[in-house]
Amino acid sequence: MRKPKMILFDYGHTLAYEPDTDFIRGEEAVFRHVTENPQGVTPWQASRLGTEIWLAQRQTRHAGWEQHEHQQLRLKYDSLGLKFDLPMGDLEKLLWTATTPGAAMPGAAEMLAELEQRGIRTGVISNLGWSADALADRLKRLLGHEFEFVMTSSEYGARKPDSLLFRAALSRAGLDAGDVWFCGDEIRADIHGAQSVGMFPVWYQDETIPNGFTHKNEGLAVEGEHLRIRRWTELTQAIDDCEE
Repeated sequence: MRKPKMILFDYGHTLAYEPDTDFIRGEEAVFRHVTENPQGVTPWQASRLGTEIWLAQRQTRHAGWEQHEHQQLRLKYDSLGLKFDLPMGDLEKLLWTATTPGAAMPGAAEMLAELEQRGIRTGVISNLGWSADALADRLKRLLGHEFEFVMTSSEYGARKPDSLLFRAALSRAGLDAGDVWFCGDEIRADIHGAQSVGMFPVWYQDETIPNGFTHKNEGLAVEGEHLRIRRWTELTQAIDDCEE
């Protein structure tokens, strides 16, 4: 292994996770900012329509494409005749935070502080419908860390493991793939995606935090050079052990 100049991370079950998810609670928070509701819509009705829209787009995601949360919110709220006293970006952040505030993965904040101290650059690539701005705010709140850049699939239209997302990250970083590590919990999206452009993959599996997406790794194998870790302290130790 070559010592990285930059480490990129997945979001979900890598840097943070989302316990205590309650979609009705999210809509109730949003409805406090409703200025017009001509149809007398309830938070429950808005949440149900949002779920229907999300489920209708499953095939798009399975095909490797992503739609932006702002599109879904406009479709949902405009079709219900709702108007708000907040701009779309603030509405999105309020909805997500109220639905699930999120929590940091064990040791993630300390690991990031250690990387910053060592001068190792950091960034994020996540398969996510929420905006990159909303994710960057969430990560700053949960981890107290400012990433050099945060990329979400919704901003690019394509989902990991599409190699174009990883190439875009390399371009933004101005680095060769051999100087970058990528950490994530999903074999296909994260490990295979990173390998497709020559990044060094780190397969992170903290089994102390329940993960409802472990089925995505079933039947898949990790081949080639990689690092498998279960605690973030193992990442910093691996950096100490690798070549300059």
